[in-house]
Amino acid sequence: MEPFNPSDLWNRCLYEASKHLEATEFDAWLKNSSYEDINGTRLVIRFRNSFVAGHVKSRFGSMLEDIIRDISGMNELALQFIGDPAKPGPSSSERLFTSSTLSSSDSTFLRSNYTFDHFIVGPNNQLAHAGALAVSRDIDSTIYNPLFIYGGVGLGKTHLIQAIAHHLRQKDQKRTFSYLSTELLVETFIKGVIQNDYTKFRRLFQGIDYLLLDDIQFLKGKVETQEAFFHRFNELHQHGKQIVLTSDRPPHELQDLPERLISRFQWGLVADIKPPEYETRLAILQLLVKDEELEVSHDVLDYIASSIRKNVRQLSGVIHRLAAMSRLTKCKIDMNLAQKEISSSLGTITRRLTPGNIASVVAESFDVSPSQLKGKQRKRSVLVPRQVAMSLIRELTSLSLKDIGSFFSGRDHSTVLNSIDRIEELKQKEPDLDRKIEEIRRKLISI
Repeated sequence: MEPFNPSDLWNRCLYEASKHLEATEFDAWLKNSSYEDINGTRLVIRFRNSFVAGHVKSRFGSMLEDIIRDISGMNELALQFIGDPAKPGPSSSERLFTSSTLSSSDSTFLRSNYTFDHFIVGPNNQLAHAGALAVSRDIDSTIYNPLFIYGGVGLGKTHLIQAIAHHLRQKDQKRTFSYLSTELLVETFIKGVIQNDYTKFRRLFQGIDYLLLDDIQFLKGKVETQEAFFHRFNELHQHGKQIVLTSDRPPHELQDLPERLISRFQWGLVADIKPPEYETRLAILQLLVKDEELEVSHDVLDYIASSIRKNVRQLSGVIHRLAAMSRLTKCKIDMNLAQKEISSSLGTITRRLTPGNIASVVAESFDVSPSQLKGKQRKRSVLVPRQVAMSLIRELTSLSLKDIGSFFSGRDHSTVLNSIDRIEELKQKEPDLDRKIEEIRRKLISI
């Protein structure tokens, strides 16, 4: 094997990893990492602090090692993740930002291009955009309090909620905000329980005019956190503070949340974001190309817009990867390059996968029959593959929960929803299952 440059190798690993992760997740955890040293067969990678290094090791370590071995051809290579304990960044429970304290060093958490100026408005998101713009300008309005924005993965929910934060930070610095994810909210509360000190949890809500909370669906099953958040919600609302929430589903589909909390989510404006129409997708691509200072023909943009129908984030990912390839290889972004990129990394999007296709591949991978997936057996050997199939059908097709349930012998939408949530939980606990699902997804891409 030819000698390799370990720094270049890590950069190539990051490039490949970006294809498998959501853009926000990649930017938050991996983007600012760097190669530091090589110790025998172990590459030492530095992160901004030990918390991030530990999180990357537990969540992405196996995937990154698989990638590094694959691109290097050296099966003995391993990775060591380190952080700087002398200058730690904010812990996960301390990511509280106000318009007076948020600085450029916090760019990991607020993406610079997630502003209203960079949000393309179309029929699919018009109401959500109008609501976000209204609350960012008028805190005294109770019509949109809370503002509840919901929609599928990669459609722009996080973009809108961060756009509100950017607006407050840049245009109205007298009003303060707290922007955080529900995952961090839960983690902060759990630490309060362990330490019998809820100071940090309460601090998340103190002295703010806006609470911007992403992915509220992750409150599911967190009973004590739900109770604590219920009281904080009431206090903020009663004092006229604006609350903005995002979710992957509407309030009435948030199972395992108390009815009194769900009803409060519906007090103000509930706005959904649907997959963008062709014209909106093309406008998004044109803005991305302009930002990247690229020359791309209309035919190529038309091909990308026609191929990627459901996910704005994937549109962005394709353009960023094409830009990187063009600059690294000095090649023109033509139809051939665009087709190769979409075929290699986003193949499922260019094809109309059916529930039958997906169920057959899942059944084969788990050594069960498609009829068993549709049957009534609840043994784990059949139940888990059935739940995996439901999850992948939801992800890779436009079928509703009701339609997916009908495909599986008339099960109702709540069963499908529970199955999807259950697979997400199992993926966190069982890395082998997570890898198997990823293998199935890749196999479906090649169909």
